[in-house]
Amino acid sequence: MTPIRHAVAAACACAAAFAGHAAAQTASAPTLSVTIYGIVDACVARSSLGNSSMSLLGGGCLFGSRLGFRGQEDLGGGMQAYFQLEQGFNADSGTLGQNGRGFGRKSIVALRGGAGAVELGRDYAPAFYIVQPVDPMGLGVGSASSTIWTGAPSTTAARVDNAVNYLSPTFGGFSARLQVAPGEQAAPNASRGGDVKGLNLVYRSGKTLLGLSHARVRNPAATADDSATTLVAQHGIGGVTLAAMVQSGAWKGSRTVAAPSSASSIFSRDYRSYLLGASVQAGVGTVNVSWKQYDDRTAANFDATQWSLNYVYPLSKRTQLYGAYTRLKNRNGSSYGVADASGTYGGVTPGASTSLLAAGIRHAF
Repeated sequence: MTPIRHAVAAACACAAAFAGHAAAQTASAPTLSVTIYGIVDACVARSSLGNSSMSLLGGGCLFGSRLGFRGQEDLGGGMQAYFQLEQGFNADSGTLGQNGRGFGRKSIVALRGGAGAVELGRDYAPAFYIVQPVDPMGLGVGSASSTIWTGAPSTTAARVDNAVNYLSPTFGGFSARLQVAPGEQAAPNASRGGDVKGLNLVYRSGKTLLGLSHARVRNPAATADDSATTLVAQHGIGGVTLAAMVQSGAWKGSRTVAAPSSASSIFSRDYRSYLLGASVQAGVGTVNVSWKQYDDRTAANFDATQWSLNYVYPLSKRTQLYGAYTRLKNRNGSSYGVADASGTYGGVTPGASTSLLAAGIRHAF
């Protein structure tokens, strides 16, 4: 039996045990709750791409705009069933995000009990769950995901289709997440092509967070994998929170020996990526800053260095004003673009520095 079949069988057995446990409970009335939530984020921005520039109204620079539904039913005996459906949209145009998917940000159904939780559906890769909370830019303007892979088949979406997730209980501050997702390729394609595997281990204590993740994505031919190991750390001291990340990766599934790296699309057959950053309380607002270094270790040596800065000012618990700036320096003819919460700004002149200046409003409900 393949590793994915083992994992799926284990998840099904765990779910069956949960169901049996719930059925054995007394016929007390279940408790059901459903929440509607969302974020609307819009910004005015100006990007510089080297030989060209563009002014625009963005549909989300600090956070991706979204509409979500989540619910939970108490099954008794410490057991719950829950779901989450989250739709992304572009506030500037009203169109759907994630290439028009109805619930492209997240769509899961799950069972949770004392042994942990099993979730089925479209979800973030395990690496995302340690990168996002540690990134001082919050995956907005100057997002860590522009140079640190979040473990999904797409370099920027961070999400995995057909995912089976197991979430452990927390013991002494430690928790784990395991994910497997079949590529679902039918014959004559390779049966294991496109398979995704990932895991993370997280430690939380007070203002300290430590995380380790590993991701593997099989190529469609099932001949090689893209893979990366990521280590993150975050620690708060007074009004300052320090952050660091390092990632070692090898995209042997997407890159060939003849073309081990790309000047315009980051992540090569052998790379290292680093981040240092901080968040500082400044009155009622917060200043966030990060420095990133991408080291392409192939012969092409398509490197990049990026600085990012933002200021977030709360008007209330739900509404924030923000200003942000990021600048990325390409090296050796690379043409990587800067990114915000809505995507990457492409079309960069090879070897040029590229930047993004933005100001916006974010409202959560």
